[in-house]
Order: sequence, then structure tokens, then C-alpha cells
Amino acid sequence: MPRQLEQLYEGKAKRIYRTDDPDLYLVEYKDDATAFNGAK
Repeated sequence: MPRQLEQLYEGKAKRIYRTDDPDLYLVEYKDDATAFNGAK
């Protein structure tokens, strides 16, 4: 399995990482669920 090297992006729902394979990215999905953009 390729190694995770650097985080390229983080949003509300996922993080994207660069790996040691230039043709492969790692996508991690978050379990946090928000409604109405986090407003209360």
C-alpha cells in the first residue's frame, strides 16, 4: 500500500492526501455530519 505523504486538501466531508505513487491519491471521508452549514 502506498504511503501517505502530504495533505493536499481538507473540507467539511473529506481530506485528500498525496502518496508516494504519483498516480494515486488517498481520500479520507469524515464521519462528521452537519446540517445548515453548522448553524444552530
